[in-house]
Amino acid sequence: MGKRTKIVATLGPTSNTMETICELIDNGANVFRLNFSHGTHEVHAALINLIHEATKKLNRHIGILGDLCGPKIRVGKFANGSVVLKEGQTFTLSQDQGVIGGEKHVSTSYQYLVKDVVIDSTIFLDDGNIALKAIGKGPDWVSFIVTQGGTLKDNKGMNIPGIKLSVETITEKDKADLRFIIEQKLDFVALSFVRSGNDLVELRKLIGEAPIRVVAKIEKPEAVDDLEAILGLTDAVMIARGDLGVEVPIEQVPAIQKHILERCYRRGILAITATQMLESMIANQRPTRAETTDVFNAILDGTDAVMLSGETAVGKYPVAAVKMMLAIATEAEKVLSQHTTSDHILPEVKHEVEDIVAHAACEAAENAGSRAIIAFTNSGNTARNISKYHPSVPVFALSPFDNVCRRLSLSWGVEPILSADLRNTDEMFTVAERTMKEQHLVKTGDVIVIVAGVPFGVKGNTNMMKLHKVS
Repeated sequence: MGKRTKIVATLGPTSNTMETICELIDNGANVFRLNFSHGTHEVHAALINLIHEATKKLNRHIGILGDLCGPKIRVGKFANGSVVLKEGQTFTLSQDQGVIGGEKHVSTSYQYLVKDVVIDSTIFLDDGNIALKAIGKGPDWVSFIVTQGGTLKDNKGMNIPGIKLSVETITEKDKADLRFIIEQKLDFVALSFVRSGNDLVELRKLIGEAPIRVVAKIEKPEAVDDLEAILGLTDAVMIARGDLGVEVPIEQVPAIQKHILERCYRRGILAITATQMLESMIANQRPTRAETTDVFNAILDGTDAVMLSGETAVGKYPVAAVKMMLAIATEAEKVLSQHTTSDHILPEVKHEVEDIVAHAACEAAENAGSRAIIAFTNSGNTARNISKYHPSVPVFALSPFDNVCRRLSLSWGVEPILSADLRNTDEMFTVAERTMKEQHLVKTGDVIVIVAGVPFGVKGNTNMMKLHKVS
């Protein structure tokens, strides 16, 4: 087994072929992200089919994450596709969707603009590259003075920091996209612009009984304030630094990222660090030193996964970006491997049998010099409980269910393997030993740690750990 940190790669126009998807998998991609801010359901369905074909061809368990666009506020279209805004000039945003943009005005998708924007407040366009200060209002428009100029293109994003927006977190488009995601049996769904735990309660009501893992995107200051409640209602967190870095002062983002990673680790919640990790590789074959250091330090800080967005969706070198992410992760994990579980702050161990067994398995593996931990799991929970301790040895999760294997693709240090549906412990020990030999990880006399629930087939029943000597 190679790297433990998982890589999420976004698919798009430069990575939408069978050949490229196979290359991305071969070079380290574990989960593919579909961005529902772009593309139709037909486009996404075609990508999903390609992913399934690629995983079948390569015999790999690759997860698919559907990323809902949420209430992203955007400007409309310009007559010429873009306009140059100069510092000191006036510019008007109109709620009238029929307005075609020009040098002095453009429409916005946000129908509460006049209600929510306060005079003298600042809004940002295009991920913070352009800043406007509100100076006047009309019935359906707000006028601004440009305080930071730049070229504004069609449909660019708009942020209104410091103001509680009137829009709902889960839009009608999100609900339609969620129905599609459930129908397509995707493995993860990410909710954008989460503001409180209540947003996740609503999302889970919409999901119902569908076996899909929830990812809460932290990109609003309200979400940072309500982090503990959010962590209690989500399966994973994505630190979406793009919008977060516009909504809060950009110099605060590193501290917020570290805080979220620490709380996720302590609470045993998966963390994905995202946005601009290797941004320069959209156009260049190699990243900057700063980007390399950013990825490296996120891994040292405990992120379970790192994500590529434009680098693999629209960049010139999608495969090279994944290769580079793999190389950085491999080097970072060499540093992590010098420390044992007891060397750092541990997740909060719950007083439940499943959690106690998982923690004991990690410590037993280290103390016994084990080559691996084998987790037999029907739901994936056994492997996830072990993974949250970031054990020093790889975790092989054996499950009879393909969808469980795919949902484990995001778990740190876990290699999911499809296995037979076992009926007794004798079969379990035989399969564990055979699997490790097939992976060329063990030889006669080596010790492996086996974790399972007895009797078999009972969800949430992890209650057995065995140190097994390979015969």
